[in-house]
Amino acid sequence: MNIQKVHLLNLLNTGTNQYVIPFFQRPYVWLKEDCENLYEDVIETAKANKINPLKEHFIGTIITKNSSNSSQMAAKYDLVDGQQRMTTFSLLIKALANNVDLNQPNANFLFDNINNSLFFKDAYGEVHYRIMHNRIDTIYFDKVLSSDKNTNFTEPEGKSNILDTYRYFLAKFSGLSNDELLNYNNIILHKFPAISMVLDAHDDEQEIFDTINSLGVKLTTSELLKNYVFSDKQTQDLYKTYWEDIFESDEETIKFWNTKKTAGRVYRENIDVLLYCYLLIETQKDISLEHLFKDYKNWLSGKSFQDKKTFLEGLKSYAEIYATFPSGTELNNLKFDDKEKRFFHVIENLNITTIFPLVLYIYKSVADETEREQCLELLESYLVRRNICRLTTKNYNNLFISIIKSIKETSETTIFEALKNTLHSYKEDTNRFPEDTDVKNAFANSILSNQHAKETLYIIALYQVKTVLNDVTVLSANSFSVEHMMPKKWEENWSKLETQEEKNARNYKLLTFGNLTIITKNLNSKLRNSAWSNKKTVLQQYSSLPLTTKYTVLEDWNESTINNRAEDLEAIALQIWKK
Repeated sequence: MNIQKVHLLNLLNTGTNQYVIPFFQRPYVWLKEDCENLYEDVIETAKANKINPLKEHFIGTIITKNSSNSSQMAAKYDLVDGQQRMTTFSLLIKALANNVDLNQPNANFLFDNINNSLFFKDAYGEVHYRIMHNRIDTIYFDKVLSSDKNTNFTEPEGKSNILDTYRYFLAKFSGLSNDELLNYNNIILHKFPAISMVLDAHDDEQEIFDTINSLGVKLTTSELLKNYVFSDKQTQDLYKTYWEDIFESDEETIKFWNTKKTAGRVYRENIDVLLYCYLLIETQKDISLEHLFKDYKNWLSGKSFQDKKTFLEGLKSYAEIYATFPSGTELNNLKFDDKEKRFFHVIENLNITTIFPLVLYIYKSVADETEREQCLELLESYLVRRNICRLTTKNYNNLFISIIKSIKETSETTIFEALKNTLHSYKEDTNRFPEDTDVKNAFANSILSNQHAKETLYIIALYQVKTVLNDVTVLSANSFSVEHMMPKKWEENWSKLETQEEKNARNYKLLTFGNLTIITKNLNSKLRNSAWSNKKTVLQQYSSLPLTTKYTVLEDWNESTINNRAEDLEAIALQIWKK
């Protein structure tokens, strides 16, 4: 391979070189914050060059590969890595060109000087783009490159990261003189070097991708896997049906699959969570998100074309299911009887994303909606009871694998019965389904994080709104925060205790469920720590929920009333989360 330091001038202004972004590469993903960083780099580099003309700003590695599609008209290179940066610089240069004041002397020559970095002419005078985009980005990229300053990008073209980036730079460099625009263009072309790595036709770009990924460059599992699967010419005919139409059909779809969600202690794109789920379901083995691509390579290695097609068909099926799962703003407002939304709200707020493979498997295996709801209610009960009882989540990835295995091997007539029997068969603290007595004890004694306690109280509040008030009003969890009815700093305004043992017991008891409620305002310290005679009025003001108002009529609030309220909450919890 040929490796050398080059400037953008060498990449964008060399003969008939044309960089083709392979169709299986990811779409353009730069956002405003990325553009802001580049803009600041350009401005700072320009300032620095006034003092030190040798100052440069390194932009990383650009990897290309000699293409077999080259001709006398164009020396084509596949752009293996660097498409995001090369696209962005092209959009920036186009923004500079379109800001040229054409009413000034020699302005047309200046416009051509800047703009021509984005094009070249072949031997017959035909104009070609220096960078050829792929699939969904083509229409937007070509629209920008053929535009002038006054081009109006109307819907549907308006919703595009490419257009947003172009608009950003067009606005940023607006109002500059032609000389200033020329200076910035020269800075970009001459002072932003890269390491150019040009692969020969026989070099393995997949190995290069793997190496880049191992060094920590941001290449997601989906990008690596897409490159790996569709680099095989036989599978490329499957790309549109089994990848583009599912993951890249339009900007909204791309945004959904690139949206990050918690996966254990890290954030992963939806598409990587889906890939993790699929491989786990298929292999029934513990899969590491950190080494997911490596696991896929090992699994796919040696598989026939038909095997790969079967894989893509299965992935498409699971993706269509995954995309229907309620998430984000869909979970902002709930009614108790929104059983599906309630389940996904619970697992999101209890941070139990390792259950997704099991949920996906159930959705794919259970066609009957009633049975599916039964499965979700049972799993919700199982997870919430374990959370209330503070039983470990450390083994959940292996636990859910074992449940999938058990369901697959069952002789039961329904998935629900198989799931129920499996959950009820567990006896160890790492996997057991807590008994009613465990839940009763937990409400009296467990101390949960505010987030987990809030989720339990929120679901109880939904139940009470429905059953006590006979109200169908939705509640938003985002509107509530956890409040201690007896404050943690109680000593100044509450009844005095004689011994340190009594004080320790109170300090522990006030952290348990019986003393926790949810209200619609974060109280300041004066209100939060005030005496019960005032505090109960404040609680009434900021909560109309029965789990609060039923108790603010009491003349006193102490350990005894806390215990009584814990028993009340526990009784409701057992109605909601049945075993």
